[in-house]
Amino acid sequence: MTAATGRRYRVGAVVEQQALPAAEVCDRAVLAEKLGMESLWMVQLPNQRDIATMLAGLATCTRSATIGAAILPVYTRPAVTMAHTAMTLDELSGGRFILGLGLGHRGIGEWMFGMGAAPPAVASMREYLGIVTGLVRDGEVSSDGNWFSGHSSCPDMRRPGMPIYLGAFGPRMLELAGELADGAILWMCSPRYVREHAMPALRRGWARRPGGADGFEVVAVLNAAVTEHPADDIEGFRRYLNMFLRVSTYRTLFEASGYGDCVKAGVPSDAMISDLAAIGPPELIAERLAEYVRAGATEVAVAPTVTVHQSQDRFAETLAGGLA
Repeated sequence: MTAATGRRYRVGAVVEQQALPAAEVCDRAVLAEKLGMESLWMVQLPNQRDIATMLAGLATCTRSATIGAAILPVYTRPAVTMAHTAMTLDELSGGRFILGLGLGHRGIGEWMFGMGAAPPAVASMREYLGIVTGLVRDGEVSSDGNWFSGHSSCPDMRRPGMPIYLGAFGPRMLELAGELADGAILWMCSPRYVREHAMPALRRGWARRPGGADGFEVVAVLNAAVTEHPADDIEGFRRYLNMFLRVSTYRTLFEASGYGDCVKAGVPSDAMISDLAAIGPPELIAERLAEYVRAGATEVAVAPTVTVHQSQDRFAETLAGGLA
C-alpha cells in the first residue's frame, strides 16, 4: 500500500493460536491472505504450540503472503538449530519466510527451560545473531563466544537473502538490530515511541551498517478490534496490559513512552489504552496505522485482540479495517 506521502508500506496480520485448534489457525491464515494481507505473523508464547511447527503448516496452506516468526525467543533453540529451523521453513514456504528473533521473557527462560541466570542482553544477542546470520548468509559458521557458540555448515538449503529481524524496543537492542539485522519488530510501542525513541536508535545502528537503512524494515504491531461497542474490549485490553505492567522491561518501556503514572499505579489509563490499541470503528484502525507509517514503520501488523480473537467474522472485519 502507499501512504499519502507517497511512501510504500505493507500491512500484515498477526495470527493468534490461543484456544484454537491447529486447523482453525490455518483457516485464519488463509482468510487473512485472501483479504489481502501481505504478511502473516505468529508469536511464540509460553505453554502454546511451537510456532515453528505451526508456521510450517502455514507455509503449505498459503500461497503468496510472507510468513514470519514474531518472535522466536533465543532460549528455545541453540543458535545453529535456530538457523536450521529458519532455513527449513524458508524452503517449505518457497522463500517466503522471515525469522524474527528476540530475548523473550528471561524469567520464563530460566524457569520454564531451566536456563541459568540470563547473560547480558545486548552482548549475548550479538553473539547469537552473529551465528544465525553467518550460517544463513555464508553457509557456514565457526564461532566461540562467551555465551553462545556454533560450528556448522549448510550450503544446500539456504537462501542467503532470507530476512532476519530482531524483536526489540530498548534503545541498545534497537541499535543492534539496525547494525546487524534486516529489520526490527516493535511490540507495545506507541507511534510516539516509534518516532521519538525507536527510529533514532535504529539510525545509530544504520550508521554502522554497510548500506545504511537500505532494505531495512520496521514492523510495528498494532493491537486492534473493530466493534460498535468498544467498552468491553477496552476493559479486556486493560486487563491484558496489567500483565505487562508487572514485567520490568515493559515498565521501562512504558515509562519512556510517557506512562510513568500508570507504571507507578500499576493500572493502565484510558490514554495508554488508546495509544497502544485501536478499538472501535474500522476508520480508527486505518488512522492508527497511518500514524505508525508516519512515525517510521514500513509495515504494520494488525493483531486482532481481546474478544475479536474469538470470532472468525470479527477477525476478518478487524483485518479489513487495516486495509481501508
